[in-house]
Amino acid sequence: MSESEAVRSREQPLIAVIGAAGLCGTYVLEAALRAPFRVRAVVHGPSGRERVAALGVDDIVEADLEEPDAVRQALMNADFVFMIPPAFHPEEDVLAIRALEAAEHEGARRFVYLSVLHPHTPELRHHLRKANAEAAVRASRLNWTVLQPSMFAQIVLSTWGRAPAGHVNVPFDVHNEFSFIDLRDLGEVAVKVLSERGHDSATYELAGPALTLAEAVRFAGRARGVDLEARTVDWADAPLPPGVADSASRASDMRAMWQGYDRHGLRGNSNVLRMLLGREPASFEEAAVAFAARS
Repeated sequence: MSESEAVRSREQPLIAVIGAAGLCGTYVLEAALRAPFRVRAVVHGPSGRERVAALGVDDIVEADLEEPDAVRQALMNADFVFMIPPAFHPEEDVLAIRALEAAEHEGARRFVYLSVLHPHTPELRHHLRKANAEAAVRASRLNWTVLQPSMFAQIVLSTWGRAPAGHVNVPFDVHNEFSFIDLRDLGEVAVKVLSERGHDSATYELAGPALTLAEAVRFAGRARGVDLEARTVDWADAPLPPGVADSASRASDMRAMWQGYDRHGLRGNSNVLRMLLGREPASFEEAAVAFAARS
């Protein structure tokens, strides 16, 4: 290592982002790359490596989260760890705890866990697994922060917002309200809690502005210059997306989520997100316009 590299290493902490290649992970990476960090992307395989390399990440490690040795090696020399668990994984809490233990073993200073809004929701089993992981994080000797985001605006935009003009089938009541968070705001908060003091032992609910799914789909269409109209279909009969349909556990969890959304939506309060950002959170319409331009 050259003298200049040694100075850079001392001045800039290394953040390892687990789950870096997913939809959320790419936004977190983009925010981290603009911050005073050295960034390591921890991905599952070659396709993830290609995705994060395209963002300009040089330090990329492939690791199977089910292999403790691989996770420890992926976190070697990391100062901070940002954990994005795999969605709907039947052992999501086990994998998160394994990453936490690896961070402790490798001497990381801070662990940030990406949970979900309202994790203690009995009918949502994938939420309860996040609650289990949160309990382990809070018992850790590391400095920790738990982030509990509401539904990602970009999930709606990528799932229903890309549809051809016309009716869009949604497997829950489209007139229920949801709080949406723009992943650009989530990435900004991620960098903030990692780079600033004062966020240790904090659990933050991150809920963006609320609107109905029907309104969100209309905004998604307008951003693309097409008319989209969401309509409710039976959650029990709706087709499951690839990667979920071939897993009995994931399929059951997703249908349970749709059923919960059909009953009461998913709403939160924006005060904490507003406080952390120091401004108003992005609206769904703003997220839709940015997503259309990005796509």
